[in-house]
Amino acid sequence: MRQGVATIACICCLAAPGLVCAQETAAAPETLKAPRSSSFWAPFAEVPSDLGNFLSTDTLRVLAPAAVSAIALNRWDDDGVKMSSSRLRPVSSFKAGNIGGGLLAQTGGAFAVYVIGRATKSATMAALGSDLVRAQILTQATVQATKFVTRRVRPDASDRYSLPSGHVAGTFATATILQKHYGWRVGVPAYAAGAYVAASRMSANKHHLSDVIMGAAMGIATGGTISVGSSAHRFDIGLSATTSGGAITFTKQ
Repeated sequence: MRQGVATIACICCLAAPGLVCAQETAAAPETLKAPRSSSFWAPFAEVPSDLGNFLSTDTLRVLAPAAVSAIALNRWDDDGVKMSSSRLRPVSSFKAGNIGGGLLAQTGGAFAVYVIGRATKSATMAALGSDLVRAQILTQATVQATKFVTRRVRPDASDRYSLPSGHVAGTFATATILQKHYGWRVGVPAYAAGAYVAASRMSANKHHLSDVIMGAAMGIATGGTISVGSSAHRFDIGLSATTSGGAITFTKQ
């Protein structure tokens, strides 16, 4: 029961930025695009082309540096698990991240934004919801395929679907869509939420550091694939290894 309530709360939190920002359309009309079709099923019709567009040099520019960083940090994965178990306490502090980054919350939130936008006849919110729905579909398709190929054992040995983190990928995909639509004022908090989800997955002993780095990269890549051409905001993201872990950098242009 508590988990269900928490999930609904997370969905409402995800829908909130769309409701707020939809009221600000007049202030930044150039940053948004109208849905390509008036059909309710339009986002799903875009899925085949989204999968094709994901295979691009832009995707490679995001995933290649992340893969190099993940390989470089692989030697510290076990230490990262131990550190997370000892320092990311109490575990209850990260419960919201483990729920909010989940498939139900992320996908449910995306559909909530889209349905509300359609029901209220808000082209701005419907466009945001459409992009969020497409981003979650593309994210899950690519993440689950990668998990099946890599077959990496989770830190808690519960299964062999550790790499990449689906929770982190879904959250970063959402953050990328929000940033592309509304700029850095919404993007930075959204990416911070993604970092919180990454810490949550490590505290729960479900992922290694390299898993969450690749999850973040895949989320950024899928979100970027969906939102190409939808925004005038330029906000580049980089992933890199550091001496004590990993770093995500943001550059506003």
